[in-house]
Amino acid sequence: MAKIELQRPLSVPAIPARAAISSILHDIAEGREQWADFALYCTFGSIGLPDVGYIAIPVKISNLDERLEPRHEIRFHMQAAREPQAFPLFDGALGIDVSGASSSTLWLAGTYDVPLSGLGTLLNQTMMRGTAEKTISNMVDVLAESTVARVQKREIAETRYRLLLKSGD
Repeated sequence: MAKIELQRPLSVPAIPARAAISSILHDIAEGREQWADFALYCTFGSIGLPDVGYIAIPVKISNLDERLEPRHEIRFHMQAAREPQAFPLFDGALGIDVSGASSSTLWLAGTYDVPLSGLGTLLNQTMMRGTAEKTISNMVDVLAESTVARVQKREIAETRYRLLLKSGD
């Protein structure tokens, strides 16, 4: 089993970021809206090939379990949507920590099992070295950007609503 731990700074406060990441993960798990075809990806260049494209693996997220105390975390299981026995299985958690008055940190930690027993381990250590980590890192980037965008969109909508209500005074 390989371990992975990643963090990304967010330019939004922790409380709305927690609500946003929770709804995003539930949208992925339930296949809603733009998250219906969620996939992990890595470029050919990141795995030592000519950088002329990328590999995308559609995934399913399941077993969501959110905890607020002692630290915000959403535990989940992730596996390939098609042929899950051919790709790593990830078990871990993702959460948002406070890092300032108007900033926060998204973190992800967990373990993944390499498929195909000994052959999978050999491939992971040679030809495909770092591919699982790179795809999960790309996923964290997408989730961090989407969390910030969702919080900002909500704040803009709330500001517009308050301006409309107060404009009649």
